Amino acid sequence: MCIIWHIMVWVAAKWAIARKRESLIHMDLQFELGEPDAPKGHALVYFNDVSTGSCFASYIVLLPITVDVSKYVPPFLMNQVGEIGPGDMSAFAFPPAPEEVEDSEFLKNLAETRHDDLIFGGEYTASDVTSAMMKVNDVVQAYLELYEESSGVGIHDQNTAISEKSNFQINDIVYSMMSESDRLSELTKLVGRMRYAIESDEESLVVETEADLNAISTYFSEIFQMPVLIKWACKEGKRASGIADLYLKRCYHLSLEEYEDLGRVEEQIKSLDD
Repeated sequence: MCIIWHIMVWVAAKWAIARKRESLIHMDLQFELGEPDAPKGHALVYFNDVSTGSCFASYIVLLPITVDVSKYVPPFLMNQVGEIGPGDMSAFAFPPAPEEVEDSEFLKNLAETRHDDLIFGGEYTASDVTSAMMKVNDVVQAYLELYEESSGVGIHDQNTAISEKSNFQINDIVYSMMSESDRLSELTKLVGRMRYAIESDEESLVVETEADLNAISTYFSEIFQMPVLIKWACKEGKRASGIADLYLKRCYHLSLEEYEDLGRVEEQIKSLDD
């Protein structure tokens, strides 16, 4: 199953690159289900073979999130997809060449059940795989254009907005699944990242890291005094950095129930905080 997934990603990536290289070919799409002025972002497309009249279909997907496909391609295929970057796979069809299906009625029932758009792509020669893939590619291009026109936003712009929102949600989910020791390790990394962001004057990184600190803080009990730690971690200066480090040590001693060490650290905090 894993090998099939790698192959699927590789093929889709290759045709995403090909789509990127080509100029857009305008074509009018024939919707049999769905509305051309309000595409759903996922569609079944089918063709009839000129020789046999048989029905062949593929599935179009416009991804609502940015995908860095290189993470999912095995090393031995990386040289084949080296040009692809995040966002290049925002629109693709799979299989890249249509596969034979029962008939158009079967696809109509399937599309209704799945709430997909259904598009008739016309006639083509099933035996000419290269030509078939290009036809599918043209439909993907046209479908993407319709989607962007109807939504008033480019798919890449939408990806960026959703991606920024999703990053916080994903981190929050990850934090909820961590053990306390893992959360403390992550907290240490975040405090270190915040110090770096402040010292290098990287405002965007400061904002991002503060959001992560606030997210992970909700998974610690009140005795860890996370709001105070975050307050000092987000301040400039060596004194603030020193106090933040002491509060971090305090968290570790609390977690490990090292109460003698905890008492000494709290005395140090008091002497610096006065």
